[in-house]
Amino acid sequence: MITKQLPQYELLDSGLGKKLEIIAGIKVSRPAPQAIWKPRLNANEWSLANSNCIRTKDGGGKWEHRKEPSPTLALPFEIEGRKLQFRLKFTSFGHCGVFFEQIPVWIWLYNEVKVLKEKLGRAPKVINLFGYTGCASLVMAAAGAEVFHVDSSKGVLDWGKDSLALSKLPAQSVRWVQEDAQEFLKHSFKKNFTYDGILADPPSWGHGAKKEVWDFEKSIHVLSELMLAVLNKENSFLFLTSHTHGVQPEALRNMIYDRRWKEVNPGELGVKHQNDERILPAGIFVAAKSY
Repeated sequence: MITKQLPQYELLDSGLGKKLEIIAGIKVSRPAPQAIWKPRLNANEWSLANSNCIRTKDGGGKWEHRKEPSPTLALPFEIEGRKLQFRLKFTSFGHCGVFFEQIPVWIWLYNEVKVLKEKLGRAPKVINLFGYTGCASLVMAAAGAEVFHVDSSKGVLDWGKDSLALSKLPAQSVRWVQEDAQEFLKHSFKKNFTYDGILADPPSWGHGAKKEVWDFEKSIHVLSELMLAVLNKENSFLFLTSHTHGVQPEALRNMIYDRRWKEVNPGELGVKHQNDERILPAGIFVAAKSY
């Protein structure tokens, strides 16, 4: 799944651990550890960036702006005539609220929600685990899903609500849940709640809402079992990603192995450069559905 183009976003160049982009009209330089090659553009082109994210020794980062970005900055995203708006903010880790390699994932989710809605004759109930700022949640809501957006950070939940309002979607179309992903699934299983689809985009490492420790390699098998336990046996989908070094697509396929699936597709995520054929790797995925 490769992001090739999007209005108001361009990947201009990458190399030596950085990437040069245009995001909503702002030229940005920020870290990209996977870019181990040499840049193709000259240093003068890179020097024109308005905003630079610089990594600090403690693992964090800081932004240096020639001109402060507008606090109302947003990225438009349109699919089948539905016009969404994602609020943009530049955070210390070099993020802006949108992971651009996820755009093909959003399109896949939008289409599958539409298929399920027709099959089921109702709004599919779907979960977005580790949901971050909610771009995927808004896309699934726009396709007609009832979305449970789960993240341990109140800050990103508020960020997502802001984008929901900007996108003029019904407030009730997304339920914002501040909870650890595994605890949410355990509670759902205990209460016999079932769902028609799950998107899970777990980090390599992190903390839950009550300081629960998340370590991808130690925790993913439990998460996978819980996801399978709460998904309907028929007419359901699962989309799982990984950004953890050393984990391969086939490992994710093995992780969610289940006889219910009629289609299972593992692969890689990436972003194509605007003016050449290079792909900036951005993780792996497995997509499965039982219909």
